[in-house]
Amino acid sequence: MTGRPGPGHPDRQWAPLLALSTTVAVSFGVLLYSVSVLITEEAAGSVFSTTVLSAGYGGALLVGGLFAPSVGRRADRLGVRLIFVTGIVLGACGVSVLSVANAPWHVLAAFWLLIGPAGSMTFYEPAFVAVEQWFGSARRARSLAVLTVIGGLAGPVFLPLTSALVDSLGWRPAARVLALVLIGVGAPAAVLMARTVSGHAGPVSQESRMATLRRLMRDRRFVSYTLSVALMFLCVQAILLHRIALFEAGGFAVATASAGAAAASLLSFPGRFTAPFMARAWGGLRIQLVALLFLAASAAVAIDGSQTWQLVAHFFVFGLAFGAMLPIRASIMGEWYADESFGQVMGSQWMVASVAGALGPAVVGMVRDATDGYGVPMVLVTAGLVVAAGLTVASARMPASG
Repeated sequence: MTGRPGPGHPDRQWAPLLALSTTVAVSFGVLLYSVSVLITEEAAGSVFSTTVLSAGYGGALLVGGLFAPSVGRRADRLGVRLIFVTGIVLGACGVSVLSVANAPWHVLAAFWLLIGPAGSMTFYEPAFVAVEQWFGSARRARSLAVLTVIGGLAGPVFLPLTSALVDSLGWRPAARVLALVLIGVGAPAAVLMARTVSGHAGPVSQESRMATLRRLMRDRRFVSYTLSVALMFLCVQAILLHRIALFEAGGFAVATASAGAAAASLLSFPGRFTAPFMARAWGGLRIQLVALLFLAASAAVAIDGSQTWQLVAHFFVFGLAFGAMLPIRASIMGEWYADESFGQVMGSQWMVASVAGALGPAVVGMVRDATDGYGVPMVLVTAGLVVAAGLTVASARMPASG
């Protein structure tokens, strides 16, 4: 069942989509990008250890992934509007708690109990479910393009905004201002979302949930593709966290590497917009395969990381490929599993990917320390992306089963 559009005139659905996209952008901006600035040495890092802040930040990503199946099931039953409103309130509370934290356990509580669950309710996963519920296959490509392009504005807007707030107010008042921004912009936008659901508004029994999971575990195509997504996310998260330090170790100034990272963010926009349309024309797995090979190439040129051409090539290729990867999974899964359990299917897959993503930066960090350099870790990351590409090819050759 892949062609199910939401009710109402098509033109009226773009206002809820813009509201959804705005909410996702603001949530990403505050809960991911702003928080990444708030935990630097000039901010909360001046009070708390790197270990505590890293455990909080990484734990939030992991907790968010563990919440994903539950969030997906509720999106199937109730739509996403209440989920987003709840997530925004939790996220604002989490950032507020962080702003007054004076003990390590306060930091961990803010991240693990509030910011982590909030991310699972306000980032792309529930938004992808909403797109499928509202638009179906008829307008999936355009709606995913709009969602991920607007969501991509989060970094360019909130990174400099947060830095300016920290410089002018201090990190604690800055965090409180950002919590107000999340509530003030995100909550009204979330209320404007449509309440379209998948068509199963009643309670879902434990037996029904387990039947869905058993069906997925018997589906070799789903298993292969999920492993590809998980391995890709592990490698990408490792690159995102370590790329500045990698090129710093190669002899570049932090400002130069940071400028490259900013350029990569801007270069992601063409891929964000065009990938859903290319997936519709040529098949999502083909586009994902190409994107994975480009990601592998971007990792390969960073193995040495001491030449200017390597820095330029890495950020240029990575930005283009990363942008294409963002909407492509939703396109593929929408074609395969767009039924009333779509949210649970997406959530179950994302839980696996999130656990892998949480491990990636830590594994690369440990290998880097053990080998005294980034050469070996980046060889492993490159190999991991090539294996992910191979799993994508395998998925394309497998029929759905179970």
